[in-house]
Amino acid sequence: MNKENLIPSSMNIVQEAEKNNPKANLNKIHSKTFELIKKYRKEYYKNKVDDLLSRENLVDIPKDMRIKIEKELLNPIKVDDIEYSNFMEETSRRISQTFQVISGNIAELCVERELIKLGLKLGIHYNKKAERTDFIIFYPEKDRFKKRHRIEVKNVKLRERGTRGLAFDGDSMIGFFNQPSEFTASNIEIIEKHCKSTGGFCYVPPETLKNIKHENLRFKSNIEFANDMKKFVETGII
Repeated sequence: MNKENLIPSSMNIVQEAEKNNPKANLNKIHSKTFELIKKYRKEYYKNKVDDLLSRENLVDIPKDMRIKIEKELLNPIKVDDIEYSNFMEETSRRISQTFQVISGNIAELCVERELIKLGLKLGIHYNKKAERTDFIIFYPEKDRFKKRHRIEVKNVKLRERGTRGLAFDGDSMIGFFNQPSEFTASNIEIIEKHCKSTGGFCYVPPETLKNIKHENLRFKSNIEFANDMKKFVETGII
């Protein structure tokens, strides 16, 4: 990782996560990427502080070190024509924005990894980032498809817009949701109704699935996702 980059790319993080355990399922890979993100975030903050303390006016820190450091941290700064109230605000906002994008990309790469493992090919059996959705699965192939199934990928949070967006952006939804409490009776009803109309499912981690209070058939383990998509490519149904 060079100084111009905040952290490695999403692809590099996923590759690092699966390096020592290439047969791990998508939930284990996703969990490992989260550990790596935390490691790189810690390194990022440390480098920022090291850079600060290596500035010329802080090389020989006198007795009033605490005052100088505090003042330096809280001074307004300007980066790429954007003004921040202080050093920590700039650091926090930039790294937060970066990690948000990378986390979303990682979730999609973990899902795509499962498709590839079962022999599905980009541009033949599926497309990604097209027509407002994350993945489109084709039966039997893209160039002569008879049916298609749209997949919306979420990371660890469902959020209200997650259930609303499903109606426009996907026939099924897969995520790494770690808070079963987000699946309220209202959200479950919305997801259940939508997936029933599209012939899709909501794929969630096994542990989350066990803790979701539901009496329906439209919630499945995300470990089953890739097999279901392969079945769709082969038969046109899930």
